[in-house]
Parts: sequence; C-alpha cells; structure tokens
Amino acid sequence: MVGAATALTAISPAHAAAPPKPTGSPPRATGLAQVGVPRAQPPKPLPRKAGSVPVKAGQKARPVPPGHARRAAAAAALGDQTRLRALVLAVDADDFGVPTWKSMLDRVGASYDVLHTRTAALTPETLVAPDGTGRYNAILLTNSMLLYGEGGGFFTALNVEEWNRLWAYERDYGVRQAALYTSHGTWPENYCLTGSSEGGVGDTPLPVSLTAAGAQIFDYLKADAQIPVVQSYVYRTRIAAGCAAEAVLTAGDDVLGVRTTSPDGRERLALTFTSNEHLLHSHALVYGLFRWASRGLHLGEQRRFLTVDVDDWFNTADHYHEDGTIEYEPGYRVTGHDAYNLHQRQVALRAEHPTAPDFTVNLAYNGEDADPAGGNACAPDGGVDTLTATTRCLADEFRWVNHTLTHPELNFTDYATSRAEIENNAAAGASLGLDVPASVLKTGEYSGLGVYNDDPDNDTGPPTDHGLAASNPHLLQAAKDLGVRYLHGNMSFPSHVPSCFNCGITHPLEPAVTVVPDWPTNVAYFTTAPAEQTTFYNSFFGPGGLFPYWSRNLSYDEIIDYEAGLALNRLATGSAYTHTFHIANVRDYGGGNTLLTDWLDRVLDKYEALFAAPVLNPDWPALGAYADGRTAHFAGLAAGADAVYDRAAGTITVTSPQAGTVTVSGAQTAQSQAYGTEVSAPVALDAATPATVTAAPRS
Repeated sequence: MVGAATALTAISPAHAAAPPKPTGSPPRATGLAQVGVPRAQPPKPLPRKAGSVPVKAGQKARPVPPGHARRAAAAAALGDQTRLRALVLAVDADDFGVPTWKSMLDRVGASYDVLHTRTAALTPETLVAPDGTGRYNAILLTNSMLLYGEGGGFFTALNVEEWNRLWAYERDYGVRQAALYTSHGTWPENYCLTGSSEGGVGDTPLPVSLTAAGAQIFDYLKADAQIPVVQSYVYRTRIAAGCAAEAVLTAGDDVLGVRTTSPDGRERLALTFTSNEHLLHSHALVYGLFRWASRGLHLGEQRRFLTVDVDDWFNTADHYHEDGTIEYEPGYRVTGHDAYNLHQRQVALRAEHPTAPDFTVNLAYNGEDADPAGGNACAPDGGVDTLTATTRCLADEFRWVNHTLTHPELNFTDYATSRAEIENNAAAGASLGLDVPASVLKTGEYSGLGVYNDDPDNDTGPPTDHGLAASNPHLLQAAKDLGVRYLHGNMSFPSHVPSCFNCGITHPLEPAVTVVPDWPTNVAYFTTAPAEQTTFYNSFFGPGGLFPYWSRNLSYDEIIDYEAGLALNRLATGSAYTHTFHIANVRDYGGGNTLLTDWLDRVLDKYEALFAAPVLNPDWPALGAYADGRTAHFAGLAAGADAVYDRAAGTITVTSPQAGTVTVSGAQTAQSQAYGTEVSAPVALDAATPATVTAAPRS
C-alpha cells in the first residue's frame, strides 16, 4: 500500500503573482512552497495463508569455522557480539515496506542492508561473519509473512529452512524482530492475534492509542496521544487467551500493535495496519519500531527541531491588501509596538508549550534603515520611529542574523560591493548592541547562490536554478574573507538540497563555505493579517488560483491548520532546517496576534498532541555545526564506518577505513548528549583504529 503524500515544490518568489513593480522599488522576495498533489494507491490486505512453519528444535546459527584465529573466544561467547546494523527483509523492490523502512533509516543515518528475499537467499553467511560476529542487531520485516502472488497463488519468499535460520539467529544472538505489518493467523508463526474485523481507512483518521506497554516503547510520544492513522488497511485484532503477548497500540477494544515472545524466547513487535514513508503515523511510529528492535544501539540519531527566521528587520515590505492590491510605497514597516509584542508572544509561547521552553526567534536584519540615534528604550505602544530603540532594548531577547545592509540581489555584484554589504551590516548590528555571529550570512532573496532570473528586468517571474556552480564568486570570496562559514540556502531550489538528511552542502566553488537550506512557507512575505493571507493563499491554491489545488477556497483557520500540518511532518521526521517568515508576518493585527505566532502556536499544539520529546531550537552557528556533524557522519557511513556491540563487555567498538566522526546512539562518552530518554555521542575516529565506548542499551 502506498498512501497520500504531500510534496513541496518551488513555484516562484512570493510576489510572483503581482504586477511588475514600479521602477526603483526594492526587491522583496521569498521562496514559496506549492501545495502538492497527493500520490495515492489503495491500501491492500495481506494474502491469506494457513498453517505455520515448523520450528526445528536445536537449530543453531552458523558456528565459527575451525582454524579461525578467534575461534575459541568467539565460540565461548557465541551471540555476544553484533554489528550495529539493521537487516530489512522484503519480498522484492516493489514491496511497499522498503521505502518506508529506508526513508526512516536514512533520516536517522543508520547502517542497514535490504535483502529481497524473493530472489536472494538468506544464508548462514548473510547473518553471521566468519569470526562469529552477528552481522545485524535488528531484524526489520516489511510484513511478517513475506508472501508474494504469482500465477493466482501465494508463495513464501523465505522457505522453511530460511525462516528457521532467521529465528535461530535471533534467538542465539538476542536480536529483536519488528514487522511493519501483520495480521491475525499463525503463518509463518503465531503472533497471538485473533481476528476482529478488517478494512481500509481513508482520509478520515482512525485514532490509535498507546497502551502502557506501548507508551514505554514509544516514549517520545505522549502517553495519551491519539495517533491519526490514515490511508491504511487495518486489521482489528484481539490477543489470544493464554498467549505470551501484550497489546502496544489499540483502537477501542481492538489491538493494532502487538509485542510477543516466541516459545524459544525471541522478542517480536508488529503493527496490524499499513504505513508508508509520507504519512504522519509512519513518522510517529516507524522509528520507535527500529529503536526497540536495535535496543537504541545504532549509528545516527533522531531529534526534532523547530527554528524560525524573520527576514528584513528594519526594512520595508510590500503590503498585500485584502482586495488583492499591493502597496509598494510606503509599504509596511515593523513598529516598536510590533517588536515588543513579538517579545511578549515569544514569552507566552514558551510558557504555553512545555516542549519548547527556550524557543527564540531569529531576526535577519538589514541595518541601513536602523536609526543610530534612536535611543534604547522599549516602546510597547510605539510606532515605526521607535523600532530601533525597542530593538536595542530587546537585543538579548532574540537571535540576530546578518541579512546584508540594503538587501540587494548579489548574483553579479563585484567583490567590493559584496564585502561592503556584509561588513557594513555587521557594523550596524554591533552599533545597536546586537550579538551577530560573523559565521552566518543570509543574502537577500538567497541571491548569489546560482538561482536567478535570466532576464535582469524581470523581478516577478520565477527564477531559474542554475546550480551552485553558477554562484557569484565575488560574494563567496567576500564571505570567506569576513569569516562567514554558513550561507542560507532554500529547500525550494534543487541545487540547495543536501544529498543527506540534515546535512549541509560544501560549496563547490568555495569549500570554506557551507550552504544550509531553509524551509519556505505559504505564509506570504507581504501579508500582515488573516484576511490578507486568506485572499493571497486562495489566489494561488483555490479553485480559480494560479496553481489550483483545493476544490474550494479555504478559511484562514483552515490555511493555518494545513500549513502547520506540513510543518508538523517536518518536525516528526526530524528536519533541523529553519522555517522562513518576514517582517509583515509579525504585525500585531489585533489582541497581540500575528500571522507568525498563529502558525507557531498551531504547529506546537499539533506537535504536543502527539509528542512528548522536546523541540530543539538551536541558534544558527549551532545549527550549522549540527549540519556539519551530519555531513561528517554520512561521509563516515560511505567510507565504511562500522560498529560492534559486545553485550558481555557492555561496549561499542567503532572502526573506519578513514579518519572522521560518526554519531552513535546508545553510546556513553564525555561528549554524549541526552534527548528525552535517548543518548547519542559523536565518536572521533582515526583511520583503521578502533575506538571503544560504553554502551547504554535500552530495555
């Protein structure tokens, strides 16, 4: 089964639908994410097969071969050592569970193999290395049956010998097994489930609850969360009396997830409904299956982030009105009241959302329009003329990002101009008492990074992504010379999208600079109030819009809810990248409310309805460093970094053919960082030199 997905693709700067601007009007743009068209296929039930696979008593995993240098030691401790690597068992490449498992494992940065069991045999060598080390510490099935249809019948992708070989390995090495999908029945083995009913679930969510056992397994979720299962085929089951099993997920009296123990002591976990890599319930649950199966010992990590930039502080925005007209002059400027109100809303957000107690907004500023003689007192009710003084007063309440002095397009500027825009804006920030990291730069409209309109007079049409190789070399040189380490990119532009999850892109023309992308949103850069945002959004995505998606125009509440849902999916997958807004979105449009904080509150409301784990909110230097760490981790995986858990010694030993740093979950070191109930650590490696750390497996 493949369910609905929401794709985000770039369509244009936010003002692309507007008429051409008057000559001399300063450019104001942001990327806009198009509402995607769902990709859906009907969810399917599992094929029926009766009976069970007989378990061969006493079958052992492959022993250490005679004469091997470690024969005696390994034989004495058979099963104590396993690699931190998962084995995904699938029928074939078309198996729906393959992308579901892979997408999660790739986001985590885990080490894994996929075996297509219809065409590849599960041999003793598949599971055990010549020295007796188990090759895998987690067995992940796409479904518990691994059946395929052919010629009107159903056949097993694993034969009896292979099932027994797998089970013997799990037993002897203490390796857990998790299945994305199972049904009631006893083939190939009994999961202790009996049938209640079954059927498809469409777009109306089926609320699924955690049991006490489930709340321990998925402890990053709220214990009372209602997980919205959609676009799925569901087996509603019950636990058979007298069987060694317990429910972990339920819908009313029905069991939708089960943890079982086989007669020979093997631990198994399975869901009784389909999932795919695009669905929120998959993001909520699939990682938990893997974490349980691996006992929390794996390469990579899973974290959840929420960071926001507000661009163009001190600058002027175009103003989109409720009737669809656009005011270019005088446009919209933030007032002292808006700035103070944003501070108050930030304080309130921290108090109202326990997962985000330290949430802080990043303000990307253009210093030319700041008033150096504006004073330094907060003006809670002040106008535009009090913005600088209120900013000085609140300087320590926000984080600051250099957004260039005058917000020019830097696609073709010379070195002197590029340098002056960066350097003079930093000086303007310093004169106002702003703590501005020199290592971070956000150019106006993400310019200078290879995305621009080929017609220099076209300020409203969609830009062309020419690739990072088409970046402005003078900008890159100036940025490097001024200590810039991280340049903001845009996830709407394919050339700005890193090749690995939460990574950065080492710039091909200037390796000293890394591009770390932002997420655009459909809260338009020039809307200040709900009516304006609603008119704008429906002019793009309503039935008569430029990019018609919805069958009717949406209300403001529906728009915010949908946009917050897109952000929730990013949080659930663990995306670390910031979301971009603009100064018009922080106007107090009534009662202290703003478009930005309406969105933030809705995102966190949705998040906290499901998740208990904290939301991380790093500043930009820390975010860039995190992207560096992720890039290094994936480079280590590509180079062959490997880790072995020794259960008896309580250690993890990590090796790599080349020097580098990889992240290991379940590793206890002086550099370990806790996240909820999880712990992970960067492990620095010298080439071909083992590094041994203390293991902290989960129960």
